[in-house]
Amino acid sequence: MHSNAFRNLWFGQSLANMGDIFYIVGLISLVYNMTGSAVYMTAVPLVITFSRFISSMAAPLLLNRTQMKSLIAYSQMGKTFFLCVFLLMMVLDSQNVWIYLSCASIISFLDGWALPARNAYVPFLVKREELMGANGFLSTVDQTIQFSSWALGGILLAVLNATNLFIVVILLFLASTFFMLKLPVIPSSTLEVRKVWWQELGEGWSQVKSRKGLVHVFWIYGLESISGTVWIAAVLYLYVDLSLQRGEEWWGFINSSFFVGLVLASYLIFKLHGIFSKHRHKWLPFCMIVTSGVTLVFAWNKMAVMALILSFVFGLFDQIKNVVLQTYLQESAPPEELGKIYAAQGALTTLLFGLSSVGVGLLLEVMSVSMVFTWSALLLLTTLVPVKRLQKNLNT
Repeated sequence: MHSNAFRNLWFGQSLANMGDIFYIVGLISLVYNMTGSAVYMTAVPLVITFSRFISSMAAPLLLNRTQMKSLIAYSQMGKTFFLCVFLLMMVLDSQNVWIYLSCASIISFLDGWALPARNAYVPFLVKREELMGANGFLSTVDQTIQFSSWALGGILLAVLNATNLFIVVILLFLASTFFMLKLPVIPSSTLEVRKVWWQELGEGWSQVKSRKGLVHVFWIYGLESISGTVWIAAVLYLYVDLSLQRGEEWWGFINSSFFVGLVLASYLIFKLHGIFSKHRHKWLPFCMIVTSGVTLVFAWNKMAVMALILSFVFGLFDQIKNVVLQTYLQESAPPEELGKIYAAQGALTTLLFGLSSVGVGLLLEVMSVSMVFTWSALLLLTTLVPVKRLQKNLNT
């Protein structure tokens, strides 16, 4: 974990993640100021989600033809280039919102390769016994950046304006590319193309079927993607307004409490990874039960302070579960195949989350926010079925 290669990976990815958040803050502001339309604002996350889904589906084609180092670095270079095009359109004062959304789509498509490739890189750079600690450290860094960058992005937007904010993003992307280019080449990567392209697209799914326990892991990811849509901004906003009857600032407080739980969990795993790794077969079902129970209590809670506590507890145990599953996934397949498996996971979770977000919106038309959270809690509880089947593998 103390190698220069691992440091280049997490530092380069951190700069990219910070730039991504600043970029989304600037994009939403730009689209709203240009159109004044809430419809176009909601189109931004839809464009990003759909583009990342297509990217995840296409990733095996690239992983078979490109070294993982090149894939990460060129992805970041491409994002930087199209962000420069984006900035040029702003300087030329173009008022065609579809140009900006098209650039956003391409940037998101390129971004869809970065996270699977980074996660697949980790087992090459750290020892097996340090894998959970490394994932805990990476999660600590990721969540800290997520927690701080949204607020910092808003401040920079107010101080610098959108044009200068995008210049900052370009500088962050360039710095990220520099660190990605310093990553070592993975020697065991094979670039043979053994199948026709439509068979290559399914290579990640083939690996999931053939590797012990991964089908159960994907069932957990799928069920969680569906149930997790209740925690998106729009649903929480309604919860604060209708259930807590508080102002919109409490929406921010609940989100902050959730992120504090995520960061604390990641830090604890980083520091105590030996304990978590040894007892992970016990931690996983316990985390599922706790997050399901917390969601159920949260559904019918009317006290604002209690909502903060529940959100914190949910974030804490949800993150422990995430790191346990991620570490198991990394241990379950050859490192050179992990990129394709992560691409399949990204396609699954992105698609289910996007469809479920629409479904939750429809459910809120016919039932209360409390009932929607209750259904989410019950769905989370069903993850105990694949967890139970996975426990034997976790204990080995």
